[in-house]
Parts: sequence; structure tokens; C-alpha cells
Amino acid sequence: MNFRIALFILSLCITTSAEAAMVRVVSVEDGRTLLIERGGRTAAEPVRERIHLAGVAILDEPAAHALLEWTLASNAWILLEEQPGGGHLVYRSPDALFLNRELVLRGYARATLPGIEPVSHVPVTYLGTYNPLALPAATPRAVRSGSATGTGSGSGRRSRAKPSPPRRR
Repeated sequence: MNFRIALFILSLCITTSAEAAMVRVVSVEDGRTLLIERGGRTAAEPVRERIHLAGVAILDEPAAHALLEWTLASNAWILLEEQPGGGHLVYRSPDALFLNRELVLRGYARATLPGIEPVSHVPVTYLGTYNPLALPAATPRAVRSGSATGTGSGSGRRSRAKPSPPRRR
């Protein structure tokens, strides 16, 4: 049983590593194209290629280019996920900044694939409303009328200490 679980987890790791690759960014060519360097068979022969960001239509080319150059400083490492229709989803390493979404968030691009558009609303669960005037009849009359007595400690007794005199300035 444990062998089967270990084999399943190992197969998931192998599948995930085959779909995504860590590469080094050599340069940013425009607002949607990066020149990357993949490791070759040996360290002496790295392979350079151009990749395009998937799922974004660039609206402001100079601003998108500047953002990519700023976020991908020289020799930055990125994680690439190749998309079936062409292009790549790009995540900066080590903080996993999703660059495709960052372009959309800043208004430099429009999302053309689902999952790239950021969530624009915060999910909120309402547990009910609070109306202090609609308290049940079982509560004391002083609380219902809003004129509760006591010091707030729940004892129902008032403090016997005299109020302190106002200070002069």
C-alpha cells in the first residue's frame, strides 16, 4: 500500500517537472517577447530561444516592455508553463510573480485566456444583519431602550468614586 502511494507521488513529481522548466532570461525584446537561455546537454552549449507570453494582448507596448525589463533584471530565472495554443505562462523566481497577470493588473495588457484575469471582487460571507432596536422580548427593558445601567462589568452597580475635577491648562 505504501509503495503504491510513493509511486503515485513520484509520478506526479515527474509529470509536473516535465511540463514546467526553469530558464534564465537573457533579454526582454518587447512587451510580450523574452529571449531565454535553456541549459544544453553540457554547460558549454546553452540553447537560446524566443518565447511569447500567452493569454495577453498588449495595450501599452512601451510600458509593458519597461515593466518586463524592471521585473526581470539581468540573468533572472523564470518558470515557464507551455500552453497548448502557443505561448507560455511566466512566473519569476524565487517569488513566483505571475508576469502575465502583472501586465493585466497594471493595465498594460488585456487577458485573452481564462485564469489570467485577476479576481476583481473579494468573496464575502454575510452571516446576518445586526439591528439593536429589534432585540428579543426576553432581554431586560433597560437594554432594549438603550439606557443600560452599571459600569459595564455586568455587576449592575455604579461606582461610588467621585468624578475627578477638570484639569486647567
